Amino acid sequence: MKHLVFIECKKALNKRFFIISLSLIFLPLIIILPIMNGSYVFHRAIDVHAQLLTNSPIPLLFPILLVPLYAGSYANEKKDNYLQYVKPRAILSDYVLAKGFVNAVLTFVVVFLMISIPFLFIQYIDPLIGYIHYETEFLNPVSIGTFEVVAQKSVLLYGIVYSFWVGINGALYMTIAYLLTICLKNKFVALSMPFLWWFVMNFVTAVLRIERFSPGCTVFPFSITAQPIWTIFVPFIVLILIMATLIVYIKKTRKVWDD
Repeated sequence: MKHLVFIECKKALNKRFFIISLSLIFLPLIIILPIMNGSYVFHRAIDVHAQLLTNSPIPLLFPILLVPLYAGSYANEKKDNYLQYVKPRAILSDYVLAKGFVNAVLTFVVVFLMISIPFLFIQYIDPLIGYIHYETEFLNPVSIGTFEVVAQKSVLLYGIVYSFWVGINGALYMTIAYLLTICLKNKFVALSMPFLWWFVMNFVTAVLRIERFSPGCTVFPFSITAQPIWTIFVPFIVLILIMATLIVYIKKTRKVWDD
């Protein structure tokens, strides 16, 4: 199993992966932050971080932005008939598990860095260079939403907890996308379904006026007032159930080697 994970990591960590990862991590800082600076009134560094994410495409396109990392690896190998060479050399369950594990871990790491690196720059590096303009005449901080309760205890703790939360959600969405590529023959449909779920459920919860349970507002809770912390786990638990259902379906139907 360790050998399979090592091989998958070698396949995943290519030039394309690093370009996509670095783009996700640094482009908001390079493009969005200069546009925001001077255009908004900021009182705290975490307000800048929240506004940076809000003004980026990340909350709108979150699942689809992560797909190119490694979620389509199984579908690509099946399309290229590479799996035919894997069959005699690997145990079915170990091979699929290794690919899924690497997909989830790499997605988590990239998303964690995508949230935490801008946070660290804004919170701890920028005060040394003074690039971001803050309003100092009066202090009227804006709530950052549901995770404000964490920030009140420790700003650093907030950065870690929130980065972990977005990272684990990203890993979960890409695990579902990976499992769907096993269940469905159409790669495009399989990889698009997590984003379709994200988009439709954001719309449905808005129409029903229960935005606090929408995927977008539970992962990026900056556009609504602070909600009880338990609300963020409602769509998360639904995703866990979807993932578990897909795993059971794959095991029962033996879809992995379905040609």
